[in-house]
Amino acid sequence: MQKKSRDKKQSSATNYGEYIQEILKAEFEYCRHNVVYWANNYCVIEDKDSPEIIVPFHAWDAQNQTLIDFEKYRLNLILKARQMGITWLALYYCTHDLIFNLGHTVVALSKTEDDAKELVRRMSVILDNMPEILQGGGLTYSKTTTSIAITNSGGKLISTFKAFPSSPAAGRSFTGNILLLDEWAFQEFAEEIWTSAYPTINRPTGGKVIGLSTIKKGTLFERLWVEDNAFHKIFLSVFSDPRRTQEWYERTARDLGVMVKQEYPRTAEEALSNLGGSFFNEFDYSIHTCEPFVIPTDWTIYDSMDYGLDMFAYLKMAIDNEKNVYVFYEIYESGLIISDAAAKVKVAELKENDDGTVQQWYKPRERLAPPDLWNRSQESGKSRALVFSENGLELTKSNNDRHAGWLEIKELLKVYETPDGHKTAKLKIFRTCKNLIRTLPQLLIDEKDVQDCAKEPHELTHAPDALRYFAIYWTQPPQPKPAKKVKYRKDQLEDYYNARSEAERQEIIKRYGEPEL
Repeated sequence: MQKKSRDKKQSSATNYGEYIQEILKAEFEYCRHNVVYWANNYCVIEDKDSPEIIVPFHAWDAQNQTLIDFEKYRLNLILKARQMGITWLALYYCTHDLIFNLGHTVVALSKTEDDAKELVRRMSVILDNMPEILQGGGLTYSKTTTSIAITNSGGKLISTFKAFPSSPAAGRSFTGNILLLDEWAFQEFAEEIWTSAYPTINRPTGGKVIGLSTIKKGTLFERLWVEDNAFHKIFLSVFSDPRRTQEWYERTARDLGVMVKQEYPRTAEEALSNLGGSFFNEFDYSIHTCEPFVIPTDWTIYDSMDYGLDMFAYLKMAIDNEKNVYVFYEIYESGLIISDAAAKVKVAELKENDDGTVQQWYKPRERLAPPDLWNRSQESGKSRALVFSENGLELTKSNNDRHAGWLEIKELLKVYETPDGHKTAKLKIFRTCKNLIRTLPQLLIDEKDVQDCAKEPHELTHAPDALRYFAIYWTQPPQPKPAKKVKYRKDQLEDYYNARSEAERQEIIKRYGEPEL
C-alpha cells in the first residue's frame, strides 16, 4: 500500500514537472512572435531611484511603439531626449533576436571600450533575470567582458553578441544580423565605421541597423537624419516619458538654459536647431538666401576656396553695382587631390552655348585662397598654390585673420530695413549652395574665444572659411608694398636722367628697379 502511494506521488510530480515544462515551452513560443509582450513581462531595467535598483520593465506607449518599429523596419534611426531608456530598449530587441533566432549575431559599437563593456553588462543583467524563458527554450549563456554567447542544449546553435569601441575598421571583419550603434552622433570615426560596418548587414535577405543618439551638430548621424534616405526615423521627445510634466520641463530649462534644446528637445526641429551659442545668430534663411537667377555680365566675380583632402570647398561670389554680394555656386567634395580639384573648377567654369561652342562662365577677378597654401612642402619643395598654378588655376593669397574675417561676414549678414520697410542684408546665398547654407548657421562660439567660432566639428568649417577668405579680401584688400629702391651705378643714373621720354624712363625702372635718388 505504501509503495503504491509513493509511486502515485512520483507519477504526479513527474506529470506536474512535464506540465510546467510544456507551459514554459508554450510561453517561449508565444514570446517568439510578440516582442512587446516579452519585453514587458520578462525584461528588467536598472532604476537608480529604486531601492531594488533592478526592477521589472514596464514600457511607455512610445517605447512599445519603438519596439514595434524595430521589428517592422530594417534601418532605424532614433533621435531622442536624454535618459529615455532607449539603449535598454535596443538591447531588449537584440536579446530577443538572439534568443529566438539561434545562430544570429548582433554587433554593437560604442564610443569607448568602457561603453562597449557596459552594453555587455546590461545584456547580462537582462539574461540573468529571465530564467523561465531560457529554461523554456533549453538555453544557457556565457559571457566575457566584450561578448555573450547563447547556446541551445545540444551546444551546436550559438547566438553571439559582440561589442566594440569605435575605430575606423570596427565592424569590417564579420557578418551581423543586427548592427547596434549606441550614441552614434558621439562616436569617433563615424564615417569610416558606417562605411565598413554597413556592408556586413546589407544583404538582400536580412540585416538590421539600430542607430540611436541625442543630437550633435555636424555629424554623420545628423546628416542621415535630415537627408532623404532609407532610414525609418523615430523621434522620442522629452515628453515621451509620461512622468515628465510641463512644470518639470520648465524647471529643467531654467537650470540648463539654452542647452535644454539639445538635451531635452520637445520636437525634432528643436533638437536640430542651433543652440544659444550660435556664432552667426544673425543668419535668417528667409533673408540671407534666395532662389537662383542669371548673374548679369557686368557684375564683379570673385572665387574663394578652402582646400584640404578632407574637404574642398569652392565658392563663386557676384557683387552687384550696389555692393551686394551673392554666393551663387559651390563645390563641396572630399578626397580630391589638387589636380582633380582644379579640374572640377575648370569644368564648372565652362559653359556650352546653344550653337555648341564653349565659353568661360563668369571668369573671376581673383581666385582667393588661405595663406597656408603658399607654404612649401618638405617632400616636394612645392607649395600647394604652385601645384594649383601648374594645373591651370592661379590663386591670390587672402588674409587669414580669423577675428577680422568673421567680423566682415557679420557685416554682410547684418539685417537692415529698406525705405519701404523690407528687411534685407548685403549677403545673399543661392539656395543651390546647400552646404554653405547648412554649415554657416551651425558654427558655434569658441568656448575659449568669443570672437572666434569653434573649429569642431571640423566638417562645418570649410565652406564658411572659404567665405571668410573672400569677405576679408574684398573689404580689406592688401595694399601694394612700395617697391624697394635700388642704388644705381653712375652710368644707370645718367641713363635715368637723360631719358628722352617718360616711357623710356619707365623702361629703365622696369629693368633696374626704382632708383634711390
